[in-house]
Amino acid sequence: MKKLLKLSLLVALAFSFASCSNTMQKMRSKVKLQGVEDIRPTSLSSVRIDLRVMNKTAYNLHLKDAVANLYYRENCIGTMRLKEQVEVPKRTESEVFETYWAVEIGNPLSLLPLVAKLRSGDLSEYWVNLELEGRGGPVPVNLSREKMPLSDFLRSFGVDSKNLMNILK
Repeated sequence: MKKLLKLSLLVALAFSFASCSNTMQKMRSKVKLQGVEDIRPTSLSSVRIDLRVMNKTAYNLHLKDAVANLYYRENCIGTMRLKEQVEVPKRTESEVFETYWAVEIGNPLSLLPLVAKLRSGDLSEYWVNLELEGRGGPVPVNLSREKMPLSDFLRSFGVDSKNLMNILK
């Protein structure tokens, strides 16, 4: 009898994990970062980024922490950290949310080659490490990407190097 009880608990646990996995897949298809609307420096060490987001799930989304490190070859040239938690209400079609980021640049002169590369469109030697932490209703969301090419990172926000140059003007 004990073996049968243990086996039934194990099967129930396996089904609950499958259910969570299924919930995550459904949520991913209903949440989309549609693009960057605007980027504005608010001080020498912070920036406001307006993001257009869609959340067609039945849950409020909470982004608690986010860190992005920008690298040129193997050298970290800058870090952006989310300053305030962001909440995206459930069943949001397409809404703009203000996000505030702390920016740390080790050597401001290291940004000059980046600007030149943005103009030429060749970002092959730049990459990003990204870590996000939040919740999507009952499901914790922890996302980590290492050595993501900068062009792919920008594309995930609906931006390419030319768009970014226009936004930064």
